[in-house]
Amino acid sequence: MFEIFSTREVVIYFYTLVFILYVFFNPKIRPSVINVIKSACTIKLVIPFIFMITYSALIVYALTQTSFWKWMYIKDIVIWVLFVGMPVCFNAVSKNIEDNYFRNIVIDNLKFLVLVEFFVGTFTFNLVVEFIMQPVLIFFILLEVVAGTKDQYKEVKKLMNWVVTISGFIILGFTINIAITSYFKFGNADNIVSFFIPIIFSLMYLPVAYGFAVYSKYEILFIRMSFKEPKDKKTIYKHRLKVISACRFSYKDICKFEKEYIKYMYVSMKHDEFNELINNFKSAR
Repeated sequence: MFEIFSTREVVIYFYTLVFILYVFFNPKIRPSVINVIKSACTIKLVIPFIFMITYSALIVYALTQTSFWKWMYIKDIVIWVLFVGMPVCFNAVSKNIEDNYFRNIVIDNLKFLVLVEFFVGTFTFNLVVEFIMQPVLIFFILLEVVAGTKDQYKEVKKLMNWVVTISGFIILGFTINIAITSYFKFGNADNIVSFFIPIIFSLMYLPVAYGFAVYSKYEILFIRMSFKEPKDKKTIYKHRLKVISACRFSYKDICKFEKEYIKYMYVSMKHDEFNELINNFKSAR
């Protein structure tokens, strides 16, 4: 098992399983969890999920055709897709995403933090140490989160910040020591591939996240336009095509049209007037 999963991952999966069992066997919590699961199974969430899984499978298939591929990498890919790739894509469809959001996706994966996470995740302690260490760290982190909810706990939060930070550096120090002493025991090529998987997948997922963001913004734009359009489906269809033709795949242009030009639309607006609005938008762009 430890050839595929590290001791840290085994411990995390164990505690996660215990938590899930506790939730589902607790009659007070179970109904709420079931309702959340039902809400997550709506078509608008299931279809993007299936699309992302399919897209990831195609990338994996392409990688299997290379000479360096090993099936042991599938674990890193699955973890990245579930806990990084999907949140990135779903966050991209939020109403207003931050400036340079897509550029930051790449930058975040190139920061020194990635190197730290790689060492901490690759070189771990023995099973007993991990079983003790994980609950203690989670306890400190939860204390820090709770202490940040009220001003009266400000001093406790500062203390917890120091405890978590110092604990992190201690663990990092021990991890680096294990990495150095275990240098000749690990396949260096495998470690290099594992290190680059998040970076490669971040780059590959940029078009997906951007596509979701553009689609979501168009959806919001068209909903807002519908309140200022006649009920004639032919007119609505023409308006949609003209807006898409003007904005294309530019997220900024869609936001600009929504923010600055919808206010000039009205239900009895003539076709020539709408065409003039589109032309003014193109000229201003």
